[in-house]
Amino acid sequence: MLTSEISINKAHILHSFDGELEQLHELVLRMTNLILYQLEMALTALSDEDCETALKIIAQDKQVNYLAIEIDKEVLELLAKHNPVANDLRTVISISKISSELEKINDEITEIARLVLALFEPRLGGVNSGLPADLINIGNLLESMLKKLILAFWNKQSTQAYALLELGRGCEQDLQISTKQQLALAVSDARKVGRSLDIMEILKALEHCGESCRNIAEYIIFMIDGEDVRHLKLNNRDN
Repeated sequence: MLTSEISINKAHILHSFDGELEQLHELVLRMTNLILYQLEMALTALSDEDCETALKIIAQDKQVNYLAIEIDKEVLELLAKHNPVANDLRTVISISKISSELEKINDEITEIARLVLALFEPRLGGVNSGLPADLINIGNLLESMLKKLILAFWNKQSTQAYALLELGRGCEQDLQISTKQQLALAVSDARKVGRSLDIMEILKALEHCGESCRNIAEYIIFMIDGEDVRHLKLNNRDN
């Protein structure tokens, strides 16, 4: 009778843990989808020179921060209640790190929104003079990276995460080329120095977003396959 009761209790604990882990998984997906929406609005604000949309992005920053706090709270409660080990512990730790990187992405998107105001808001001295096409193209590439993250995390498929790492390398190269072009423009025409600096700040924010996306891809691979590919990345750079 005692053995039966222990078995039932263990089953109940496992069921409770699985439910809480699934809830944590859903919170991360909500956060990622919200950040994707923020990025889509940022690209619209850039391409349409839309300061109103930029203000909406800044206002919604609190929603993402709230989800990040909720995820941290759920992670701590899950660790304290269930003391997970092996694969379960790896999953919880990975989710915590993914949430941290998502929050960084949102911070950079919010910074892009502020730079949109600096570029296009007349009351802040902005000049309506358009943006280079490659800036929007890089933003679209970053949007594709975020969508791949959602698929990889939702389907728990590391192949999607590996594909994202490859996409990230192409994004990094495009960013370097665009930054060099803005530097050359600033040097050639002193009147465009301020505008070029603002655009380079946007490029830097997009670069940081790309770095966080690649970090998340690595955490997803670690979560699913148990493989730490960060050192592989460093080795590839050395070769």
